[in-house]
Amino acid sequence: MGGSYFIGRRVVEVLVENNYEVYTLNRGTNNVFGEEVISLKCDRNNHIEMKKALSKYYFDVVIDVSGLNKSQSEILYNSLNLKWIKKFIFLSSSAVYDVENNKTPFSEDTPLGRNKYWGDYGTNKIEAEEFYEKVFSKTNCDLIILRPPYVYGEYNYAQRESFIFEHLENNRPIIIPNKGESRLQFIYSTDLANIIVRLIESNTEEVCIFNVGNKEGVTIKEWINYYERVVGKKGKFIEYDYKSKNIGERDFFPFFDYDNVLNVNRIKKIYSIETDFEKGLKNAYEWYCDNKKSIVFKEEVRRNEIEIVKKEI
Repeated sequence: MGGSYFIGRRVVEVLVENNYEVYTLNRGTNNVFGEEVISLKCDRNNHIEMKKALSKYYFDVVIDVSGLNKSQSEILYNSLNLKWIKKFIFLSSSAVYDVENNKTPFSEDTPLGRNKYWGDYGTNKIEAEEFYEKVFSKTNCDLIILRPPYVYGEYNYAQRESFIFEHLENNRPIIIPNKGESRLQFIYSTDLANIIVRLIESNTEEVCIFNVGNKEGVTIKEWINYYERVVGKKGKFIEYDYKSKNIGERDFFPFFDYDNVLNVNRIKKIYSIETDFEKGLKNAYEWYCDNKKSIVFKEEVRRNEIEIVKKEI
């Protein structure tokens, strides 16, 4: 499910590299694989279209990269020939954790709850997880739920890596929340795809939940330091006390200002390979350099930056 943008695209590429016969299902607006992959065009929110598109196929493994809520999960589940499926993999999120009442690093057993930063996105993912756990417990299909923190890599049109690359290249000041001490955790998209392949090929329990990410988190400032080394330019920083100015951190910066770090010991016992962060960023930067003209930066964020810089410098 998905397969044409960022995470899904990299997952498909790695599956093809490992000689799997791959089908994608999406709205079909960006077919990048040609005849290598069988592309099914469908709106996953339309249960009639989904049933028509999927009922004639018998899949061994289903990977839901694009699922956002319980409704989409129900439609997908009810459209599949379930008795043939050996494994179902759902890409959830670290946004499911109750960050206000628990300490990092969050483990798979950390209580779930509404995340004040992610709001409905997180609670919708929780509801989707709960639905899948309930229905697949009645089948012979293994359910695997993956909870990544922030994913980076090639094909990422979200303004995260590209945001910092663009600022460094153009000598724009980077406005960071407070002193940039919040800790972030990442996983390279290729590592995530390789984890999925390993889990497909491994013996798993009926229901498995894994946090997936790099072993260690980094502070916001450390994160930007990696970009400086990759681009070969030092950045200009403004440490901004946004709370006193009644402005949100996402109004000028790509990430929320909280510690988002997971305990990943469980998945590391199955797949321990981790791409060096600087190497992964170099690959992302090469992609950015080739595709920067197609990345549209948010005008409102740019306007906010201009106003902040005027007042702070």
